[in-house]
Order: sequence, then structure tokens, then C-alpha cells
Amino acid sequence: MRTIALSGTTGFLGCHLLARLLQQDCCVVALVRDAPARAAARIERALAFAGGGPENGSPVGGRVRIVQADLGAARLGLFGEVFDGLADEVDEVWHCAASTHLEADLATVSAVNVEGTRHMLELAAAGRRRPRFVHISTAYVAGGRTDCTVAEDDLDGSFGFMTPYEESKYQAELLVRAWARDGRRALVLRPSTLVTDKPLLPRGPRHPHSVLGLRLGRLASWGPDFLTRRFGVRPDGDGVFRVRLPGRPGSTTNIASVEYATDAVMRLTRDDDPAPGVVTRHVTHPVDTPASVWLEAMRSLVPWVEPVVVEGDVDATTLESFIVSLQPGGRRYGHLRRSYERGALDTAEARDGVSAPAALDVPYLVRTLNVPGNRRTSTLASA
Repeated sequence: MRTIALSGTTGFLGCHLLARLLQQDCCVVALVRDAPARAAARIERALAFAGGGPENGSPVGGRVRIVQADLGAARLGLFGEVFDGLADEVDEVWHCAASTHLEADLATVSAVNVEGTRHMLELAAAGRRRPRFVHISTAYVAGGRTDCTVAEDDLDGSFGFMTPYEESKYQAELLVRAWARDGRRALVLRPSTLVTDKPLLPRGPRHPHSVLGLRLGRLASWGPDFLTRRFGVRPDGDGVFRVRLPGRPGSTTNIASVEYATDAVMRLTRDDDPAPGVVTRHVTHPVDTPASVWLEAMRSLVPWVEPVVVEGDVDATTLESFIVSLQPGGRRYGHLRRSYERGALDTAEARDGVSAPAALDVPYLVRTLNVPGNRRTSTLASA
């Protein structure tokens, strides 16, 4: 039975990975920041969300062992014998914990995304079994490139980055590559934007776009008069506020369901290359989602606001700046027309007889914005 050390077990993707690992012949050491009792409750809640809750009792204390660890500290903040024993016990180290805050500064996100990776690599390096390191990165390490197909082994920071989050994940991948030069094995997986149309649980794992759903739900509940009162503007004769958004007509983004991404991760981790070095794989949807589809989903929630994409410099009004601010990273990602090489995943899916997922449509994206407390979104998503 394999033993896997996993960080990020209560996160959006991490809880789905934990659920799938428990369906296999695995023991999981959950590296968590909370005290064990609180962590156990969070893990059970996350597993219920992921659809991996146990049928007969909790896996915590059985095939899931909780170890309170500090990703920001050397040796994960563990005492010598505890750290050494854990390092020698694990067959693989999976690092899924991350700060995905698109509006935070570089120091804030690097504390988890860079230093956390450094200390998880320290754990993997200390083990006598020389475990494989599985690193969950992001397709957005592609940085400032807007028109291209990003190869799976590309790692180039010369284009700059659109958010500190991207830069921190780039720096983390550099650490993984340096670590693997010592004859070690690493698998880097780069998911795109992940969402789900499952109802989110209060105090449970959430995807980054749930923030947008919550903000749109609040705006919808306030009604169009709120914009008039706050910004001193009135709708047109059709009762619509037309706002310009920075971007390019025809732009796209890659969005995948977390359920699909979890299947892809499990499929790709199954192919364990014994050769030393780093293997990098994109975990992306085969069909990029047009920004127009995403904007239509947003308008379904707030029908009296019509976003219009405008290329070039926009001398934004206060209302337009407010609308842009609702979506984390909204000022940056409206210009992308890039895609991602995913030949390895295509090959693995063909081998396993897996059909390609359908392109994401407006009804699905509306459901992804359904968050607890968002009455307007809940009504529309179920209509």
C-alpha cells in the first residue's frame, strides 16, 4: 500500500485528489496547518463536498493520518524525529496547497507558493525511499504571453507576469527543477482555471471564481437603483447600463471542471516514469472558452448590466472601474488568445477510452457562480 504525503487536502482541488486517493490502495498523510481535531472536521467537510465521504465512518485516523505542519517553516516546523520518520515513510510527496489570491501582493502569495514548495521539497529530499514529487502548478506560469500555444515543457519568465500569483508559481517550478537535478523525479501538473457546478458548502472549499459569483449576487440583490445612487448614472431607454471592459474581441480562456481535472491528474500520475528529471503536463480543457460566453453568463446574473469588450486604452468611468473590480484579475485576462499543448493528456485519455468533455456553455458557467448566500444566483441557476 502506497503512502502519500499530501498538502492542501481541504483546498478546492486537494480535497478531490484526497477523495480519489482513498478510492485506491493508498494511505494519505494530510499535512495541515490546523490542530488535528479542527483539521479532521475540515477534511470530513471537504470530502463530503468532493463526493468522497466514507460510507462507513471517517477515514481520518484510518487511512488518513493528520500531521500538523507549517509549510512556511524549515522542515515543516516538525521536530527532528517526526520529520525524519515522515520522510522515510512516504512513497510520494504531493504538493497541492497554494494561495490562489489574484489580488494579493508577491510577498503574500510567495509565503505559501514558493516557501511552501521549498519545504515540501525538503521533505521529499530527506526520505530514504527517494519519493517522487508531484507538484500542482498552474497553466498560468505562461505569464504575459497572449497569442501562442504554450508547450508543456515551457518555463520562461521573460514575458513577465500578469499577477503576483503567476510569478510565485513560476518561481516554485524553478525550485522543483533545481531539486530534480540531483537525480530525483518530479511530475509538474499545470491545471487551468478550475470550477464546479456543484453547490458549494458554507465554510467548505471554493474555487477562485466563487468570489465573482458572490459579488454579482450582491449586485443583483441591490438592484439597478444602487448604481444610480452610487455613481450618479442612469440606464438607457432599455433599462440597461452599458459598460466598457478592457480586452480583445475574440479572447478566450481555458476553464475546466475540477471533476475533469481530478480525473486527468489521476490519469497522469499513474504514468510513473522511473527516469530522473522533471516531467511537465498541462491539465487543461481541450476546448478554450470564449470570453463572450463567460460575459454572457455574468449578464445572466445581472441582466441590467451589459459589458462590452473594448480593445486599447479605456478611460474608464467610476462605474466601469467598479464592474471590472468584481472579477479578480479582470483587468488582465481579457486579452488572452493562447492555448496549451496537452498531447500527453490526449494520449492518456485515448488509451483509457475517455471521450473529450463538451465545451463549457452559459448554463454551466452560471451554475459555477452559485455560492452560499447568493440568492439571486441560486434562483437563476435552478431556472
